[in-house]
Formats: sequence, structure tokens, C-alpha cells
Amino acid sequence: MIELLFLFVLLLLTTLARYIVFDAFEPLMFAVILLLPVGSLAIYLLSKRFAEKERAYQPKNIEGWSFYNIQKSLPIQKPLFKGKVQRGYIKRYFPQNWKYIFGDLFGFNWYLSLEIEIDNDVYDVQWYREKWFTQQDQWKIYKNGKRIGKAKTQVNLKNALKLNEVIKLNFFDTTIVSSAMTITSTISLTQDKVLLGTMKRNHIISNVQVLEVQEEKPEYLVALILHSYFFKSK
Repeated sequence: MIELLFLFVLLLLTTLARYIVFDAFEPLMFAVILLLPVGSLAIYLLSKRFAEKERAYQPKNIEGWSFYNIQKSLPIQKPLFKGKVQRGYIKRYFPQNWKYIFGDLFGFNWYLSLEIEIDNDVYDVQWYREKWFTQQDQWKIYKNGKRIGKAKTQVNLKNALKLNEVIKLNFFDTTIVSSAMTITSTISLTQDKVLLGTMKRNHIISNVQVLEVQEEKPEYLVALILHSYFFKSK
């Protein structure tokens, strides 16, 4: 959406400079450039329609945790259900407006921060990066304003060659790992290779995400949701 507006301004300035310097003007090219803001408006309207579907989501024949995730342009609260009961919400947010612009331009996982409410407890997953020239993204995790953990991607040559997506998370003195193959939608959460939970699409063409955890620990849900948003929502 924003990238089309950015491209529109860039091409418009280029066309104007070409006209001033070379006294050249091509009506067809100008008409094509004018289609860019129209396309941006169309994406915005489509995103609004999808956002309404996300807000109105009601699970069908799902006993576990689930939410509906189809659009990424509008940072809205997406209801989080356990069975047919809404137990919270998920919301992507940007601390500054300029980060929203850069996130839209360069990829959905740029500056990814999440607000996740589960049973009236609010989990704040704040993106940060210790070193700018690094492949690793990091997050500080808070529960109701109190720091409870951290997370860090494990981007390296070994994982890249195996098409592995990995995030290492620490909650107090416990370390867990979320992982998935790049070519599949299923995410696994493990501790010392013991399976703690999974997350996957309800079916192959569905945008309903279903989470199953071995224990009713909100931290497991937070870990799976973070992995899904960072790696699977591009």
C-alpha cells in the first residue's frame, strides 16, 4: 500500500525532472503512474474488508486456540479464541509512525512488535536490535508491564541451508525453541526436543491459525504467535 505511494512520488518526480531537463513528456507513462495511487487505494479498501472479517471471526469445529489472520496492512486487534470462547486478542503495533512506513515498504517483519492479551493479561513483545548490522532480530517480552523473557532469531548458514526458521525464547530460567520449515505452515515449540505445542493452518487454503499446546501456559501461545507473525506472514 505505502510502497505504491512511494513509487508514485518517485516516478512523478522523475517524470517532472525529465520534462524540465529534456522537455520530454509521455502521456502514456504519466497515465500509468497515475494508476499507482489508485492501486494503493484498492489495497487499502481490500485490507479494510479483510480486517472486518478478522474482527468478526468465529471458530467452527475448533476445540483449541485459534485466530484469523488474512491481512497485514492494518494493525488491528484480531480476536483470539479457545474453542468458541474469546480469551483475548492479538495486535501488531508500531511505537513510531515512521516504523510503520518502513515496515510496509521493506517487509511485514520489520520492527515487529506485538500486543497479545490472554485472559486479561497483556503480553508486550517489543522488537529491538542490539547491533544494527546483524541478521538477528530480538524481542523483550513483558507481562502486564513486568519483564518476563526475551526472544531472538537463530539466522545462520546451517538453518538457511536446511530451510529452517528458528527463534530461541527465554522465560525466566526456561529456554524454549520455536521452529518450522520455510516451505510448510506448521510451527513446533519444543524444550530439550520435547514437543510443547504446534501451530498450523486449519487446512491448506485456510487463513485460520490453530494452536495446540500441551500445557495451558500463555507463554507457549506467545512464542508460537511471534514465530507465525515473523516468519509466516511475509
